[in-house]
Amino acid sequence: MDLHGEKTLTGARVLLAAFGLALGGWGLGWGLPSRERLDLVMPPGLAGPDFGRLLSDSWKAMHQRLGENLMLNPEAWKSFSGVRKTPAGWKTPPEVLLNSYRSFHVRSAHEDEQTMLIILSRMRPWKFEFHHHMFTYGAVYLYSLGAWLALGWAAGLVSLHTSLEPYIADPDKMAGLYLAGRAFSLAAYVGVSWMLLRLGRRVFDNTTGLLAGLLFLFSPGVLTQSHVMKNHTFWALLALLTVDRCLTLLERGKKSDYALAGALSGLTVGAFLNAWPACLVVGAAGGLRILYKKATAKEFGNGIIIAAAASAAAFLATNPFWIFSWNEALREMAVLKTVGAMDWRHPFIFLWNPVRHGVTAPVLALALAGAGLAVWRRRKEPGVLLCLIAVGLGLAVTVTFGGVYDTRHMRYGLGWIALLMLFAAYAAKSFSSLPDRFRPYSVALISVIISNSFLSGATYSRNFALDAGKNSTHARSGAWISEHVPEGAVIGLLRLPQPSNAPYFRYGRNPMMFIERPFFAGLPPEELPGYLVVAIPDYDDRPFLGPNFGRYERVARFEREEPFPWILIERSATTANPVIEVYKLKS
Repeated sequence: MDLHGEKTLTGARVLLAAFGLALGGWGLGWGLPSRERLDLVMPPGLAGPDFGRLLSDSWKAMHQRLGENLMLNPEAWKSFSGVRKTPAGWKTPPEVLLNSYRSFHVRSAHEDEQTMLIILSRMRPWKFEFHHHMFTYGAVYLYSLGAWLALGWAAGLVSLHTSLEPYIADPDKMAGLYLAGRAFSLAAYVGVSWMLLRLGRRVFDNTTGLLAGLLFLFSPGVLTQSHVMKNHTFWALLALLTVDRCLTLLERGKKSDYALAGALSGLTVGAFLNAWPACLVVGAAGGLRILYKKATAKEFGNGIIIAAAASAAAFLATNPFWIFSWNEALREMAVLKTVGAMDWRHPFIFLWNPVRHGVTAPVLALALAGAGLAVWRRRKEPGVLLCLIAVGLGLAVTVTFGGVYDTRHMRYGLGWIALLMLFAAYAAKSFSSLPDRFRPYSVALISVIISNSFLSGATYSRNFALDAGKNSTHARSGAWISEHVPEGAVIGLLRLPQPSNAPYFRYGRNPMMFIERPFFAGLPPEELPGYLVVAIPDYDDRPFLGPNFGRYERVARFEREEPFPWILIERSATTANPVIEVYKLKS
C-alpha cells in the first residue's frame, strides 16, 4: 500500500525522527569523561589544582613539540616505544602515564573525537583565525560543527574555554562538548532518513522512501557513526542533497539547477574529500538529460561548465586554506597516500565486508536484488538510473582506498550506502506485492529481514549505553583485576591506558609493564609480566604476539552484550564496550 497525502508524509517524517532519536540517542553519552570514571583509575588524593596544572602544562608542551598539523608529525601517531615499567605505590604519576591520566580527564572512548576539539581549539574567530591545520577533515564540517558548539554555548548548554585547565578541573564540561558534537551527528543521521523519504517519493513512491529511511536508521554501521563526533553522517546528508538537486536538474535542466547541484557537490567534497563522486553525479544527470530528455550538447556543455565553476567555488570558499596553505595540504595528502592502496577488487571487498556487516547481510541481499529489479523493470526511468549511477560511482571510488576491510570503514561510503537502501526498500516492496499465493510468505520474509535489521541496530545501541556506566566491560574488568590480581603481581598492557582500550582500575596499585606490540614476542620468558591484559576494541593485537603469548592462559573475559545469538557485534565496528581479556603467565 502506498502512502498519500501531506498528513501521512508528516507522519512518516515523525516516525523516522522517533526511530532515529530513539536508536541514535540511546547510549549517545557513551565513554565520556566523568568524575566517576576518574575515581576508578586515579589514586585517592591525586586530583587537585596542582595536578590539573601539571596535566595542562604537559599538554601544551606536547603540542608545541608536535606542531600545528598533527598529521605531519609521526610522533603524534605513536604514544611510546619499546618497553616501559612503572612501580607500584607511586605518589606522582610516572611520566609515561601522564598522557593516560590526561586522557581520562578530557578524552572520550573514541580515539578520533578529541581531534575535532583540538582542531577547533586552534581557531580564534574573534581574531579571524580560522586555519584548522588538518585537511583530512573537511572545513565544511569543521566550521559547521564549530558554529553548532557556539550556538550551544550561547544557549548555555556547553562551556567553551581557551584553556584546558577548566575541563581538567570539571570533566563534565568536556563531556558536554562531546555530547553536543555527537548530537550534531545525530541530527544529520535523522536528516539522511528524511532525505531518503524524499528521494523515494521522487524516484519510486512514498512507501519505498519510508522503508529506505528505516533501513538506514536500523543499520548497525550507520548507528555507529551517529554516536560519534565525526563528519560522516554530515557528508552523507550533503551527498543526498546533491542527488536530490541533480534529480531536479534532470527534470528541468536550467542553468540555476546546474549551479546549485554543482555548489552542493562542492560542499559535499568540502566536508569529506573522498566524497568527490558527488561531482560526477552532476555530470551524470546532465548526460541522462541528453539520453532521455533530448537536451542539446550545447545545454550540456554550458551546464557542466557552470556546475564545475560552482562546485570549485563552493569548495574553495569553505576550504580557503587549500589555496593559502597549499604546501601544507599537499604534505598532508602525501602522508595519507602512504596508507592508501589501488586495487580493482576493493569495491567487491567493500560490499562483502564493511557493507554486509554494516547493514546486515539480508538487507544487502535485498539491495542488490532491488538494483537488479530496477535495471530490469525501470531502466528507462532516468531518476532511477541516476541513483544507481550514484551508488556505482560511490562504490567504484573505493578502488583508491586503503581501508575497505573492516566494518568501521563503511563510513567512507555512507552517503552512497544510504542511496543503496532505496533499492533494498524497492525490493522489499516489490516482493511484498507478489501474487496472492506467494504474498504471505514474501511479507513474512520481508518482515523478518526488517525486524532483524532493527534488532541488530538496537544491539549496537545497547552496547553504547552500557559503555556509559558501571556495567561497561572497562569497569567490570577493572573490578575483577582489583579483586583477583595480587598487589605485587606485574600487569602488562600492550598500549598505554586510554578510555577506549583499557580496564578501569588504579594503575598505581600494581607494578606495570607497557609493552609495544612488536617487542612482546622478543621478551625473554623471565621478563614477561605475570598478568597480561588485552583489550579488543576495533583492532586485535593477539595474532601478532608470537610464541610468548602461548605462555599465558586466559583467566577472565569480559564481552559485549549480545542478547540474540545470531546477532554479533563486529569487532572492527566500534570501540564501545570492547571485549577485554585477562591472561595469567603459566607456572
